[in-house]
Amino acid sequence: MTVLATTIAPIAGLERPYLGHIPGPRTIPFLGKTISFGLNPYGTYFDQITRFGDVFRMTVFGETWAVLAGPDALEHVYLNRENIFSAQNGLRAFAPLFSGGLLHRDDLDHRAHRRVMQAAFRAPVLRNYLDLMNGEIARLLDDWPTGTKIKFAPSIKELTLRLGAHVFMGVTDAAEVARINAAFIREVAATSALIRKPLPLTKMGRGVAARAALSNDFKRLIASRKTTGGDDFFSQLCIAQDEDGHGWSDQDIVDHFNFLLVAAHDAVTGALTAMIWALAQDQAMQDRVYAEIARLGDGPVQYDDLDQLDLTDRVYREALRRFAPSAFTARAVMADTEWHGHRLPRGTNVVICPGPVMMTPEIFPDPDRFDPDRFTPDRAEDRKHRFAWSPFGGGAHKCIGLHFSSIQVKAFMAQFLQRYRIEMDVQDLPKWRDIPTPIPTNGLPVTLCPRQPASKTP
Repeated sequence: MTVLATTIAPIAGLERPYLGHIPGPRTIPFLGKTISFGLNPYGTYFDQITRFGDVFRMTVFGETWAVLAGPDALEHVYLNRENIFSAQNGLRAFAPLFSGGLLHRDDLDHRAHRRVMQAAFRAPVLRNYLDLMNGEIARLLDDWPTGTKIKFAPSIKELTLRLGAHVFMGVTDAAEVARINAAFIREVAATSALIRKPLPLTKMGRGVAARAALSNDFKRLIASRKTTGGDDFFSQLCIAQDEDGHGWSDQDIVDHFNFLLVAAHDAVTGALTAMIWALAQDQAMQDRVYAEIARLGDGPVQYDDLDQLDLTDRVYREALRRFAPSAFTARAVMADTEWHGHRLPRGTNVVICPGPVMMTPEIFPDPDRFDPDRFTPDRAEDRKHRFAWSPFGGGAHKCIGLHFSSIQVKAFMAQFLQRYRIEMDVQDLPKWRDIPTPIPTNGLPVTLCPRQPASKTP
């Protein structure tokens, strides 16, 4: 989950310490680097490293962070070997929206809940999810216009929301899908709210109300799904148990599903948008990806064929590198410690930066260039450091649904490129907003040109 201005809240039971001993810029009190970080977060990060080194102090909307830069910091904080970094407290400002999700739990509590959730991501279950996705993707793509410009970013957002209602929840009624998706959009919008209290008529107020509405919807579904089961993801969460037979309470199911909807949607929508942006500009690369998909034959990709989509996977990985779904994230320091000679007192808000790490030239040369071949065995730029490429986090809190996201992306791309060749006019090249999640500011206008069906390989 990306850190935004004002998203780190005071930590219950902890006093926020003075961090004047950590190097940082002289700025206007309270305002700090709010404007520059909001407009250009990556540029601000690299500028501060140049001036102050790989540990620096930065204030955004009155909250002072200790920013720990570089891949070593990612390893140190994510692996948390000393058990002093708290995700639950570091991301406390999101609690009104996503409390109870895996990222908002720590230690033994987190481990116990993760063990139960793993049952919903076993290979046989993922195989069923793919079957559900393939049919729904085909149906939804039938509604997309061809031969004229569409804005891909909002179009894929709508498609993935509708896909999620079917595959994640098993909900097919159009009115119910529309209502759930509208509430979901309001909840996600609240993550970037400047006013963090859920006051009436504010983004956060609307977001918290949306979570309450979604929770009521989820609770109504739980009883029937526990009895009848189902292949959709929500049904699997309702019956999930760890190896000792422990499951979740109804409130646990609501909390986990609420957070997983957001995590899955953000990663998949952002990655697909970036992939289409790249392939629309590079027709040769688009042809290579299409040829790889066509070799599998006509129709949806099957579970056993996913590993054959090597180039597609590298394009996906490069999309996540170039446009990280969670460029900055936070932890709270729960005991006095130090990093690279700098004291980090108990209560410090630390920010780590997987997005900028993946744009570091010493790790990924010419980082602005979209180059899927970075991930080939002979180059292996992502292997230069254990956390050189970490769009899904790491350690105990590494995204549990990363393989599911990959399957969803490949399922969509297989059908999409079999149907369409993607073209984009030069004047439509977009600027990108990096946070809270990457998005092209113009919606990414592209033209979908129908293809002839792919021929089966003998």
